[in-house]
Amino acid sequence: MILRRVIDHVKAQAWTAVFLDFVIVVAGVFIGIQVSNWNDERAAYGRREQVKATLLTDLHDASAVTHDGIYLPVLQGLADWRAAFDRGERPPPYFFRIEGSDTPPETWNTLQQESLAELFDPVSLFDLGFYYSEQRGIARKYIRYAVFVENEILPRLKQDASVFYTDDGSALKPEYAASMDRVLEFAEESEVMRRWARCLIFRIEAARSFETLCRRSNYRLDGMPAPEGRAS
Repeated sequence: MILRRVIDHVKAQAWTAVFLDFVIVVAGVFIGIQVSNWNDERAAYGRREQVKATLLTDLHDASAVTHDGIYLPVLQGLADWRAAFDRGERPPPYFFRIEGSDTPPETWNTLQQESLAELFDPVSLFDLGFYYSEQRGIARKYIRYAVFVENEILPRLKQDASVFYTDDGSALKPEYAASMDRVLEFAEESEVMRRWARCLIFRIEAARSFETLCRRSNYRLDGMPAPEGRAS
């Protein structure tokens, strides 16, 4: 309809009307493009907020579980074993088992189906990918430890505890002592991951970007508050 009107105005040499028609067409195209851009931006914002909420939930859960559910129980269990051994008892080697799945949820693998490069700056994206890669690596190490516990410790718990000790009873056999070293290492690595998760939470929630990785900054980005109960 607008084209027919332009043709009629040209035939009538009504140049002012032709100019106005041209302005109307250009304005309509411009407004249409702007509306499309606004819709795209709103969709991208909504997608980023969904990804952000998923990541924050996962990181908060990981932070709580690793400290109260892994780090503290392992330290206490090893301390109790050492106290009993020092009293002259010969307790079975301490071991730790996680309730439920031995591996964390595949949050990162799921989110990678999104266009994450459009939602986060490159440093944040690398920091998040690095964290979840380390998390998977620690989970694999724990699985190897758990297999040893299930195959070598649990079946012997009903036997005399001497089966875990050297012939003179002065020390645990090397394989059982090593298993306790591994669980301590797992607990310490989990505590590091907790600090990393807290740093990533701060990174995601901050209304600015950071040039430094959490690991490079010792898990304390600029402006990050000190952990509760500790001086900054």
